[in-house]
Amino acid sequence: MQTDGGSKRKRPKKKGNRFMRNAKGFAKQGIFGRGTHIDDEQFSYFINILDAMKVGFEDVEERVNMANNVFEQTQDQEIHLASNQIVSKALETLVGFVDDVQLERYFSKFGDNLRPLCSDRFASHVLQKMLEIAFLRGVGKSALQETSEGSTPNKRAKPDAAQVEEEYNLETDFSEDHREKCRQFVLRISKFMLNNLEDFVWDTCASHIMRTAILSLVGMHVPKIAFEKGGTEMAKHRKLYSVPDEWQEVMKEFPQRLEMWPQFSDFPYQEHSSSLLGVICLALSVADKSMLKHFGKKILTIALLKPKEDDEEKKDLDTDTKIEIKDEDDEEVKEPEEGDEKKEAEPILPKVFHHQSSVILLETILSVAGAKLLTQLYAMLFCNRIAYLAQQQGTNFSIQRLLQHIKEVSDFEAVFTELQPHVEGLLKMGYTGVVSALSAACLRLGTKQAQMIAALQSALHVSGDKEKSKQFFNCLVKLKPFEVAGSDDSGFVHLHGSLITQHVLQFNKPIFLVNCILDLPATQLAQVFNTPNGSHIVDAFMQSKFIGEKSRERLIRQLDGFYVDLAITRHGSRVFEECFKASQEAQKLRMAKELFAKANMLKGSPHGRIIYTKYRLDTYKLSPSQWQESLSKHLDAEEPKEAKRKTPKTAAEAFKDILTRV
Repeated sequence: MQTDGGSKRKRPKKKGNRFMRNAKGFAKQGIFGRGTHIDDEQFSYFINILDAMKVGFEDVEERVNMANNVFEQTQDQEIHLASNQIVSKALETLVGFVDDVQLERYFSKFGDNLRPLCSDRFASHVLQKMLEIAFLRGVGKSALQETSEGSTPNKRAKPDAAQVEEEYNLETDFSEDHREKCRQFVLRISKFMLNNLEDFVWDTCASHIMRTAILSLVGMHVPKIAFEKGGTEMAKHRKLYSVPDEWQEVMKEFPQRLEMWPQFSDFPYQEHSSSLLGVICLALSVADKSMLKHFGKKILTIALLKPKEDDEEKKDLDTDTKIEIKDEDDEEVKEPEEGDEKKEAEPILPKVFHHQSSVILLETILSVAGAKLLTQLYAMLFCNRIAYLAQQQGTNFSIQRLLQHIKEVSDFEAVFTELQPHVEGLLKMGYTGVVSALSAACLRLGTKQAQMIAALQSALHVSGDKEKSKQFFNCLVKLKPFEVAGSDDSGFVHLHGSLITQHVLQFNKPIFLVNCILDLPATQLAQVFNTPNGSHIVDAFMQSKFIGEKSRERLIRQLDGFYVDLAITRHGSRVFEECFKASQEAQKLRMAKELFAKANMLKGSPHGRIIYTKYRLDTYKLSPSQWQESLSKHLDAEEPKEAKRKTPKTAAEAFKDILTRV
């Protein structure tokens, strides 16, 4: 499988503080940022502003005051200054905190010069950010949609800058007149983009503004923050807002116009147009699922199913062909080589799998497609190619996305049949994410679970032997075969090994794996559970519907003597809390006694101190029975607070798996 130019998937570069260092370095040479020219005094002013923003502010009011002061300094020079590299960074970062007068002034100035600004490599960032802020102020906090399908918030919160900015624009009491002007600005920019599609589809700068406009029209907010990570990290924090019906109607015109273009079949194979199609599919999944089905099918039949072009095939042949001078004897004896067999086995792939941009678009469509469109995508693109695609660096993510979203049991069973013989090969090649996605699909669809366990046993070389089979858990968490895992005494737990273990523990019949866990020495178990990846295995064990009470009690008793070691570490303390929650009253007393006996050791660790305080171990010595009674009331009172904290606030679940590499 080839990608564009034979390159691997690009990873975003970490900029860090290089931007500021480079800017100051060029200033010594008299170059005050790229783009339009600013003088030394202006450069010093804005570079100091950027330095101050990197340090941070104590409260929002300071940021608001700075934003208004900075924007005041740009009066009558808005366009000129916004087109400078240094100034655009400052304006982009502060525009979310300016008052209504300053923002409306920029609406007016930018609105009169939209065409050149959309293509300007610096001012376009300011315009894109203005569009986002106008959207937030226009819809207001009351428009935020809440749904029971929201995702559990990630431990790693989104960037503080994005959070503070979003809350400020949603919660500040702006006048209704200002909010209406913000809504008009969103609509104006969106319609301008729609009317100039021919010019902006392939434009590097304008295409980003167009994507923000499309998402805004359906009420989807993805924060754009200067100096902060974008892409996948930001995609996890999408929020949905209610928007006027008129906005969604404008958005629907984008796909309607694009699909009539003669160049439509080439869109997935160019970076910016491919990204645009992905954003449209994402927006349609919110605005109109029937149109998404039609648009997705159009992309599939017209663009994704295109055969690989002849010139590409010739290029491959030229690259692969070697000129050799052979003797006559060599020609007589010609045995097939391993490479030849592999080439014969390679399926003929449509063009979509030969370009990185089209593969990413395909993954986006898989993430939002309904059952019928998913079945069509599987039948036309993946059927009889699953195993090969899963073993390629550029396409194994597509197989993972298909497995995560496949809805028809019959389709999944066909995929499983293709992948089952290759589980060991996938693990050897390091494509463990495909195996993890396969086990997750078995759990989600409730099928092929016994076969999945058998495939894992075979791949890890623990089947057919009683002694070897006892090491199934140890091999599974490390994702190493018996021969290798047996000599590995480290506490390493593979991320996907942990996830697969969690999936298997929630299967309908996890008894084999449960027994493997319970047969392991407590020292080894504690070592596994005291790791970032291994600690979550306990969660699955305690919460599985198909693991009995006796098995849980046995695991909890097995860890007796190791609870102090667990409680004093970050990840082990989670394991302790999960075990304590699932314990019977008598076991809870034993656990408390064990901790209290080493109270000094417990209080010597920050995580241990939290456990010591939360479970009120200082009162245990006075009366264990009273401690037990008061603790149960104390923990019962805390539960509603935790539940409230974990309640999802957004409809992000529907989009959490979509990678916005667009």
